[in-house]
Amino acid sequence: MAGLAACAIIGGLVWLAIRSIYRLYFHPLSHFPGPKLAAITSGYECYFNVVKNGSFIWELERLHEIYGPIIRVTPREIHIKDSDYYDEIYSGAARKRNKDGPAVRQFDLDGSAFSAITSELHRERRSAINPFFSKQAISQIETDIKKSLDQFNQHLSRAYKTGRIVSLDAGFSALTSDVILQYAFGFNGGNLEQEDFNEHIRDGIIHLFTSGHIAYFFPVLPAIMSSLPISWVRVISPFAAVLALQRDDLRQRVRKFLSGYRSDNGCVVEKLCSPAMPKHMLDVERVTDEGHAMAIAGTETTARSLSVGAFHIYSNERVKTKLREELRTIMPTPESYPSWNELEKLPYLSGTVYESLRCSTGISSRSPRIAPTETLVYKDYQIPPGTLVSETNFFVLNDPNIFPDPEVFEPERWMRATAKGERLDRYLVNFSKGTRICLGMNLAYAELFMTIATLVRRFDLEVDENSKKQLMFARDFGTPYPDEGVLSLPVKVTASID
Repeated sequence: MAGLAACAIIGGLVWLAIRSIYRLYFHPLSHFPGPKLAAITSGYECYFNVVKNGSFIWELERLHEIYGPIIRVTPREIHIKDSDYYDEIYSGAARKRNKDGPAVRQFDLDGSAFSAITSELHRERRSAINPFFSKQAISQIETDIKKSLDQFNQHLSRAYKTGRIVSLDAGFSALTSDVILQYAFGFNGGNLEQEDFNEHIRDGIIHLFTSGHIAYFFPVLPAIMSSLPISWVRVISPFAAVLALQRDDLRQRVRKFLSGYRSDNGCVVEKLCSPAMPKHMLDVERVTDEGHAMAIAGTETTARSLSVGAFHIYSNERVKTKLREELRTIMPTPESYPSWNELEKLPYLSGTVYESLRCSTGISSRSPRIAPTETLVYKDYQIPPGTLVSETNFFVLNDPNIFPDPEVFEPERWMRATAKGERLDRYLVNFSKGTRICLGMNLAYAELFMTIATLVRRFDLEVDENSKKQLMFARDFGTPYPDEGVLSLPVKVTASID
């Protein structure tokens, strides 16, 4: 037995040595610059993202300073740091782009358009839901957004009267969660009805993101968790249990729609359960995946942009005053509710929204694409078909050649670009680009414009400068996280504006 074990060990070492030599000297990507260890094993990335808690993005930044704008960052992936090349990787419908299977499976949403690996499968799934997230469609649900905003504002009015500190970040998450659940599933999540904004669902989403690196490198662990009874999951991870319970609830709602139930107003998932849909698209788990993906994506990233924007607005008297003066031109009273279309025409508000997005980053992890049949060319390098290629949104959004003094929150930069006829928005890549651009982009914009406008027009807030460290991007867990804990923005409501 000892001899067999020794043979197995020796055989394993020989296999690792042969594979390492191949990856270093004979692999199609062997001529690309980068650290040798990253070319040999994905353990290089695992060390920074798992052991060192989401810090691979900063290692990427360091490697680009050493090796230049194009580097091999894993045995099978090329990373490029060039803002003007972004559209080549994340391209439109004329050029096929696939996703990486392991990268999307970590979220356990295999039936969704988000997780569709091939461009053909993505097109089929996405075409079924695109009409519900067009600008026109989102404009038709402004009444629902306003109802949620009224509830949100009631929290702030009560806090003003009582002097209670408000967790503005939790309030924004409650707002975005209630809106997307109402639109996607036809029911109100009730988060804004709770005094603490019902942070449990948000905690479940945070758990999904913060465990993402472990799920990517050790996929057996989430598979085991998903197979366990909910009572066991609750003991192991209460946050994972919250998300699992939400999924169970959404699954039951899908079953109800598939059995023929029809609501008064209709919702996205109800329409995805229509008999008119292709039969293979009507599987319970597939539709649940689609709806759950909407619920998750429609909550935390937009809430983060609102939190980052609110911090900068209320930390800078000049920005707040200028924005409020502009808002008064179409909001003569605090109770005024202009349309999203009207708000978009305000140049300073638009600049504020764009800066809120830029400074919040959105999705922080790189999302690689595969050109299955096309050889991509970057300068003197030819990237073979089938190669994972990525850029990182944060590097584009903070490119000093495009956004001078990128750490400064400056709405005026967008106004200056517009006056010069420059399309600065082509570098606003929070929602990615191309055929895989974020489905909920228009909903996010509507929420950002309407929420920032009503908040600034109605209330003065006092933010603690120490909150800045809880908003700063230090660790990458799919979305940006601070060095310790999670995003947090406690505020005191100091005035209700007439």
